[in-house]
Amino acid sequence: MADTTQDAAAGAAGETTIWKIRTALRASAYGWILAIVLAVLLGLVAGPLAAVPIVLALAWTAWRALTSYELTSERLIIRSGLLVRKREEVELFRVRDFSMSRPLQWMVLGLGTVGLTTRDQSAPNIIIGPIAGADAKLDDLRRATVARQNRVRFREVEVSSAGDEQHDGHGDHGGHGAGPLPG
Repeated sequence: MADTTQDAAAGAAGETTIWKIRTALRASAYGWILAIVLAVLLGLVAGPLAAVPIVLALAWTAWRALTSYELTSERLIIRSGLLVRKREEVELFRVRDFSMSRPLQWMVLGLGTVGLTTRDQSAPNIIIGPIAGADAKLDDLRRATVARQNRVRFREVEVSSAGDEQHDGHGDHGGHGAGPLPG
């Protein structure tokens, strides 16, 4: 019931959910193959220790399965944790840069990761994934971020280094009547 109330409050405020996804479990396939091979080898050599790689693979898969990502029109919400649940929220207007990575082992499985660089002090670098449809999710994130930055009228100004200035030595700084920035 609390989720319905929160969703209704978010909807009333104009915030809408764009997507909710979980980390792709098929990314665990390589870990499971390794765990099975190790279990067989340990079973031949050490008997009862054969269960250890399977238990570790199960814990790792459970941890991955419990990580979810929700993109709304205002923020990215990341929920994670096996024994302790954690919720991280990043306002979209704080996102500075996007990236995507598709290593060969995940490309074969149709997976990739989306990276974000943010101005958020608690989460300056965020990796989403591995997820299916990373290209589409990156495009959705970019569109939502630009829309949110426009709604809050957020603009980032990049200041160039002193070596990039054009100066003719007569007090005229590029013909615009403005001198170099102090400092």
